[in-house]
Amino acid sequence: MKAIITGGGTGGHIYPALAVAEKLENRGWEILYIGSEDRMEAEIVPKAGYNFKGLSVRPLPRSLSLKLISSLFYNTKAFLKALKIIRDFKADFVIGTGGFVAGPVVLAATLLKRKTIIHEQNAYPGITNKLLARFVDKICLNFAEAAKYLNIDSEKIEFTGNPVRPKIINVDREKAYQNLDLNSGLKTILITGGSLGAEVINNNVLKLYNYALENQIQILHLTGKKNYEQLINNLKANNIDPKNKLIKVIAYLDQMEFALAAADLIISRAGATALAEITTCAKASILIPFAAAAENHQSVNAEALKKRGAALVIEESELDEIILLEKVRLIIESEEKLNAMSEAAETMSQKDALENIIKVIEKT
Repeated sequence: MKAIITGGGTGGHIYPALAVAEKLENRGWEILYIGSEDRMEAEIVPKAGYNFKGLSVRPLPRSLSLKLISSLFYNTKAFLKALKIIRDFKADFVIGTGGFVAGPVVLAATLLKRKTIIHEQNAYPGITNKLLARFVDKICLNFAEAAKYLNIDSEKIEFTGNPVRPKIINVDREKAYQNLDLNSGLKTILITGGSLGAEVINNNVLKLYNYALENQIQILHLTGKKNYEQLINNLKANNIDPKNKLIKVIAYLDQMEFALAAADLIISRAGATALAEITTCAKASILIPFAAAAENHQSVNAEALKKRGAALVIEESELDEIILLEKVRLIIESEEKLNAMSEAAETMSQKDALENIIKVIEKT
């Protein structure tokens, strides 16, 4: 069997797609990945060992403007190219995991009468998946709340959860410490703004850094490529040595499984894929939802963990250095609190999500 997998723009769309790709490949499927030629999937997917075809696409503007004309032009070209790629590859099946690149690919597949599935990770569906929902054979959802926004026959919907890459699960913690050159005898705080980084988080960590240095706590900070130099310069300007053995500042980490395994506490955005990885790894977290996320869906995602006692939440509008440090101290200074949040996160883990999606694919 041959499958085309499409999705991109952020790690939240790419990594679930790669999880599905790996599982299908292990079952003998031939895989082709279609993504944007100028977004992060163009680098990540070939590194993961999959054949990759790039399209030049543009997001659909949310209001009428001249950008709409440009978007329609590029996306029509992408649609025609996707038709050719699907025909030439002789794909049996196409799955889209979100991001605007998935639109023309999945739409082309439906026109060619291929079996199609989309996967929506968030509580509020993205515009691409909302448009595609009426055309595809099946829709896999992470959050049940998403169904009410799709306005489609419920028989098309499957509640699967959000898959994480198999290598995220059951990573040897000692190996993670060694790989990242961390001290296994010290607590570790992981700061991550997602695959693209989060400047607002990076700008509010100086007090946390000073606290960590004073209390022999390690910080592993994934800044995002565009924010790396700014953070390094900010640390130096405030007399914090980025080369201190307690500090690991990294622009981007391919082996995210090691960072997750080594962490005792995670400071993160609240994208669905990030939360799936956090709960799968049973980690306490402080979540800072992305304020500009469509329909505030990251806040909805974060609230689900907060209600279960797995996370503390700081809205972006309330974030400052003092509040962030206060939340960290509430958790990191109490072994009881840290363990309770970790256990709560584990109860929310969806380790069977990938297998659920594979079953839907095979059934379809």
